[in-house]
Amino acid sequence: MSDSNQICFFLQGESEYAVLLPENATASERFAAEELNLILEKTTGKALPVVTENGKRRNKVVSVGATKLCAEAGISVDESSLGNGGYILQTVGENIFIHAATESGKLNGVYAFAEKVLGYAYFCFDEIRYEQHDTVCFGPLRESVKPAFDGRNVHSPYTLYQPLHAARLKCSNVMNSWDEKFGQASTWATLHDMSNVFQLLPVKKYYKDHPDWFYLAEEYRDKADTFAGMDDKEFRHIPQKNAQLCYTKGLYDDSEGGMFDTYVRNLIGYIQREPGAQLFMLGMGDNEYNCDCEQCRKETEKYKVSGVTLRFVNKVARRVNAWLKQESGTPDRKIFFVVFAYLTAMEPPVKWENGKPEPIDESVVAEENVCIRIAPLSNVTYYWEMMDPDHNSYMRKAILGWKRVAKHFTVWDYRVHYKYLAAQYPCWNTVKKNLLLYKELGVIDVFQQAYSEVATPFIKLDDYIRSVLLFDLSRDVRELSDRFIENYYKEAAPYIREYLTYLRRHYEMVAVPNGYSGAIYHSVIQKKYWPLSSLMEMKVIFSKAYESISQLPEERRKILKERLDFDSRFYRYCLLELYPEYFTKQERQQMLAEWACVNEKEPLKEHSVRIPMSEKLKEWTERTV
Repeated sequence: MSDSNQICFFLQGESEYAVLLPENATASERFAAEELNLILEKTTGKALPVVTENGKRRNKVVSVGATKLCAEAGISVDESSLGNGGYILQTVGENIFIHAATESGKLNGVYAFAEKVLGYAYFCFDEIRYEQHDTVCFGPLRESVKPAFDGRNVHSPYTLYQPLHAARLKCSNVMNSWDEKFGQASTWATLHDMSNVFQLLPVKKYYKDHPDWFYLAEEYRDKADTFAGMDDKEFRHIPQKNAQLCYTKGLYDDSEGGMFDTYVRNLIGYIQREPGAQLFMLGMGDNEYNCDCEQCRKETEKYKVSGVTLRFVNKVARRVNAWLKQESGTPDRKIFFVVFAYLTAMEPPVKWENGKPEPIDESVVAEENVCIRIAPLSNVTYYWEMMDPDHNSYMRKAILGWKRVAKHFTVWDYRVHYKYLAAQYPCWNTVKKNLLLYKELGVIDVFQQAYSEVATPFIKLDDYIRSVLLFDLSRDVRELSDRFIENYYKEAAPYIREYLTYLRRHYEMVAVPNGYSGAIYHSVIQKKYWPLSSLMEMKVIFSKAYESISQLPEERRKILKERLDFDSRFYRYCLLELYPEYFTKQERQQMLAEWACVNEKEPLKEHSVRIPMSEKLKEWTERTV
């Protein structure tokens, strides 16, 4: 490429460019300009003036969003080609255009431009790479980028409670507040989880007068009079863990004011109040109960739990689709009604003939805009890929069955050991393979759940890798891992790579042959998986990592030490939990003191889900006395 084709963005610390925004710029467009200038200040030392089209036109601009100049340049966008969060980077002459069909895409386009042109790289809220530049020149740009998945939620304590962090990872956040400047959080409505018994037909509101609309665990059936007096926090666990709908009541009762009529009217209310939402979750209680009325038992015997649920949801979809076409005023609006494949509803409503799944009958074939949310919680291991015929035969069969009766899917999967939150979850071999499977299925939205209240070791690395893959499935996991480790652990990076390599081999050669299943509720911290010699080897590796930073300037050393402390908690926990008898009282006291230090910043507040770490510390301390 000749120098005449080069765009000289900055020359010896100066730039002739301004950031151009539309006259009535959106919050996302304004924030995208702020983020671009923040990165420019860090990389070149100077921000660009921000101008709008009602002012004097500049000769050279970075146009962000839907400017008139962008339209004059012939650059058009549509969501079908860019998806939710995709973007266009294009130069026309010396002008630079960043545009998208969605608000989040404009922000993503700014980050992509900074990555491509300025060497910017975002790894985590506490590690951002800004390359220093005096002169920035580059060739013509013409990129149109569509994310691998429209919905990209890497769910962890960091992305959940720091939406800016999620936005900078080019992800979304459906579980928490999301400022409009980040663009659309996702395409989910506020109906996105256990919506049936919480939002659409809340048990608290309807059970007393309509007990036949619900299944409720026996211990709560005579307490309906007390429900209204409970605050929402106190009441939440009752429907979550103890209630389901009576789906056959909705299937066979079309009376005005009845269960089906009320359900549909409430659902339409959500659709009207959320005109930008696409995915409406019809959900289920987070439990393994099913309605045990005579009609539900009869239907379940024929159609399975999933089939009874799907027949009800199909009926809901048909009724609401008719309203959309005839009464809503937005007949072309695209909406999906989502139902869980989860727990008792995981097994699809199919029969197997000659090794192939077939629908039980046409009533369990999902309507065109009914979407199945596959949530593999039990009967699955994420250590092996989802379609592994030996280790995940149940899930393989379930997915093949669901693929036969439905066209559209979302996924809610997991990446945490719920019983031992000090343990990193070993899904490094399968993360990309499973995402490729989801892509093949045509999955619209991916929600990947860690535990929301406690950060597990190496979760920042895992968040980074997954966020990149959800946007671009061509990326290599090992390359992404090495890139993060090099930038995040710096001088200690060689030893972190050594540790993770050791850990992978240990699972393969020791833990798995001794019975480790990889299930998310598996008791991973056992002596047979973690011999004392292995834990001491892990300690040696971390000792070398600590030594590698010992002579650094204090501020840099402190940052890296805190990072090593955080990720070293697994082997320390295992030693205190499994092998106290191998150490003297003085050594155990020293180990407890060290635990207190490494657990000081971002503490492991729970050692198992909802069980305080303080209980485990008390147990360890009593052993030491």
